Amino acid sequence: MNTQKLDLLGVGIGPFNLSIAALASTKSALSTLFLERKKEFAWHPGLLLNDAKMQTSYLKDLVTGIDPTNPYSFLNYLVEQHKLYPFIASGQSVISRLEFSHYLSWAAHSLANTRFDQNVQSIEFDGDLFSIETDNQCYQSKHLVVGTGMQPQVPAFCEPHISNSCFHASELALRKPNLSGKRVAIIGGGQTGADVFQHLFDNTFGEVKEINWISRRSNIEALDESCFTDQYFMPDYVDGFYQLAQQTKNSEVSRQKLTSDGITNDCLQGIYQRLYHDRFVLNKPSWWSIQPNRTLMSMAHSELGYKLHLEHGLTHDNTQINADVVILCTGYSRALPACLSELAKQIPLNPQGLPELCPDFSVKWPGASRNHIYMVNAGIHSHGIAEPQLSLATWRAAKILNHASGQNLYDIEPAEAVVDWGLNAIEQTEQRLAALGS
Repeated sequence: MNTQKLDLLGVGIGPFNLSIAALASTKSALSTLFLERKKEFAWHPGLLLNDAKMQTSYLKDLVTGIDPTNPYSFLNYLVEQHKLYPFIASGQSVISRLEFSHYLSWAAHSLANTRFDQNVQSIEFDGDLFSIETDNQCYQSKHLVVGTGMQPQVPAFCEPHISNSCFHASELALRKPNLSGKRVAIIGGGQTGADVFQHLFDNTFGEVKEINWISRRSNIEALDESCFTDQYFMPDYVDGFYQLAQQTKNSEVSRQKLTSDGITNDCLQGIYQRLYHDRFVLNKPSWWSIQPNRTLMSMAHSELGYKLHLEHGLTHDNTQINADVVILCTGYSRALPACLSELAKQIPLNPQGLPELCPDFSVKWPGASRNHIYMVNAGIHSHGIAEPQLSLATWRAAKILNHASGQNLYDIEPAEAVVDWGLNAIEQTEQRLAALGS
């Protein structure tokens, strides 16, 4: 079995590693390859509901923020698919998740530095290179970039009930359940919960008998997408945020939650108009309920369905609802992939169970002086709320490629900022203290 040698090998082909692959594809300074265990590209296929929209501009694609001339831009995808002019005529400011997924798949299968059906079995380090073994190939690489995504998060007391009638929302479009005549409980008040509610209300999966939408949030809350909020998703803010004390970072990430985890105003408006028409125009009997400020505390199952026990966040009253089907819109958790089990023994972890990241998104580990392990979508507690989002994916990709190559392959100097965050003072103080110490 021949061993292929590389400068940078990527594990996983999701949007973030795909951005690195696309930007690397036009640069000869680095030999790169990206591996994916799936046989073809898939981006949250269970959530590709017909009417689900992106939360970011289509210009925040794989490459445009750094290199708009790159052949893997969304605009070039439109040209290649012979639909640029119809797209312009449609007047869309945001696009469907389905079309963005089509774009990502087009790029993933067009690139020469991507390989699918490559299940990475192990990764070891011999002091000089990383050795990567898949089911049918061996590779050696100077650097690694890990982009294996996140895993669906399910409350522990729900796990024994996982079945065809109780499942995570990430499986919804794949399962295509027949919900006709069923009582359905939706658990979770973010964008996914809203998308699921809308599609169930529209009878996408059959004419539902009853919907209960449960959220522990204080209301059904909108995405904070104002122009000044968008400044959190700028390189200068991320660079400044990195220098803050960890306790301050954690507080800021929590405070900024709705900048990335709220529901788009278009979606909220569409849902509310449906509810108004149903209740006040058609005067239908009550068949849906939206219940914020409730936490699912426990659940039980019998031949009559599920009994869900809720606690009110303000009154602490306990109530119960019944459901035939439970859809868990409970988010995702981050974890190191199994193929890193050997390397993980050498990598210190933070309180969130993830590696500490340097400003360039490389892991702090003993071999970091010569061999870098980069991680994407693992640094929200180090780099801030923008890190798990698409908004700065291209900037991060360019930063990683510059660092791995030791060259300025891409210009990543931030533009002049609109907002003075006052965070540069931290870096300047550290530099003065270092100078005094020397």
